[in-house]
Amino acid sequence: MSEFITVRIMSPVALVWEVEAEALSAENRDGPFDVLPDHARFLSLVGEAPVAVTLRDGSSKTFNFENAVLFFEDNIATIYIQEELR
Repeated sequence: MSEFITVRIMSPVALVWEVEAEALSAENRDGPFDVLPDHARFLSLVGEAPVAVTLRDGSSKTFNFENAVLFFEDNIATIYIQEELR
């Protein structure tokens, strides 16, 4: 069992941010969800609700996106965005 996940934020042209994390929390039209290490493969649209990343030290980093796609596989959560980070 893995202890951490890798979280990547990708723009159409570059890797914007990457970190090892304990968890990722977000919300889609069906409601809030969490992604933890060893989660099943997962694909979701992420709306305007905040995406929170719990870092290895227990602190949290929060992002807001107008539209984003989250894909999780093999303990890598990749968030594909169109806009700049806010």
